[in-house]
Amino acid sequence: MPKVDFLVIIPTHNRVIPLRAAIGSADAQTGVSKTIIVADDHPEATAHDVVRDFPEAIYMRNPVPTGGWPGRVRNLAFEQSRLMGIEADYVHFLDDDDTAPPNHYATIKQTFMEHPNIGVVFGVLRPFCAFSASPEVRQRQELQLQSIRQWRSTATRFPWLYQRLGTRCPRLAKWLLDLHARFGSEMFLCSGGSIRYQSVIEIGGFPDIRITEDFVFFTQAIRRYGGWFLERETAGYGVGDSGAMWNPLDQDDVAKAAHSQEWSAQLTLRQKALKAEMGTARFYISKIAFRLGKKVITSLVIPTLDRRGYFRDLDRLIGLS
Repeated sequence: MPKVDFLVIIPTHNRVIPLRAAIGSADAQTGVSKTIIVADDHPEATAHDVVRDFPEAIYMRNPVPTGGWPGRVRNLAFEQSRLMGIEADYVHFLDDDDTAPPNHYATIKQTFMEHPNIGVVFGVLRPFCAFSASPEVRQRQELQLQSIRQWRSTATRFPWLYQRLGTRCPRLAKWLLDLHARFGSEMFLCSGGSIRYQSVIEIGGFPDIRITEDFVFFTQAIRRYGGWFLERETAGYGVGDSGAMWNPLDQDDVAKAAHSQEWSAQLTLRQKALKAEMGTARFYISKIAFRLGKKVITSLVIPTLDRRGYFRDLDRLIGLS
C-alpha cells in the first residue's frame, strides 16, 4: 500500500450529526493524499451508516467499547492501520465534533516541509456551535460558546506571542514553547494539532488515561520534537452539544466535581513524572522561571499588547470580533 501524506483518525461515540461534518471536512481536503479511519466506540455501531456515505473512509468498530476513553480508541485505530499496511508522513487525530478547515492539510504539509526539525504543528481553535431549535437550549449554547471563545482567546495568546518572538529569535521561541509544554496550561486541544507519523510510533501513542490524554501526548511531543504555531485556524472546535463527552450542557454538579477531581489528579501525576525525568533541582528552577515569566507576560506584556491591538487577528479568528 503506498504511503499517504496524512492519516486521519476520528474516534466517535454515538454522534452521527457532527461526525458527518468531521469526516466531510477531512474528505474535502485537497492537494494531499490521505487515509481517513473512523473508529466507532459505540456497541451498536452507530457510525457505520455515516461512514458508508464516504467511500474513501475506512470504518473500524472497536470490538471492546471503552465507555469513554478516546485515547484508547485513537491508539486502537493507529495500531490497526499499521497492521493494514497504511503508512503516512503526518497524523491528524480529529475528534468527531470538530472540523478541519479548508486546505488545512496542504498548509500543514508545507509547514512540516519548511521546518524538518519540528514534530508538531498547531494553531488557532475556532469554537462553533450547531444551535438547537429550542430557545432555552440555544440560550445556554450561546453562553457556553461565548465562554469558550474567551477561554480559547486567553489560552492562545501565549503561543501567538511565543511564535512572533521566534521570528526574531527562534531559540527563544523554542525555549518558551518547551517551558510552557512542561509547566503551562494547554495551548490547543487534540484536533488543533498535527504530528509526524514517526513521532506517534516513537512516543507510543496516547497515554492510557481517560482524560488529559491529548494534553499529555502533545506536550510530550512538543518537548521531544519541537512545535510550530500557525496564526490561522487549525480546527473548528464544536461546542454546545449535549451529547459531548466533556462539554454536556446538562451535566450535573456531582459529575462536574468528579471530572474536576480526576483532571487534577492526572495533572499531579504528570508533574511527578516530570520531576522524576528532570531531577528535583532542575524541575523547581525551571518551574519557578516559568511562573515568574508567565506572571510578567500575563500582568504586563499581554495587557499592553492588547491595548495596541496586537491580538486583533487572533480574536477575529476565534470569533470574538
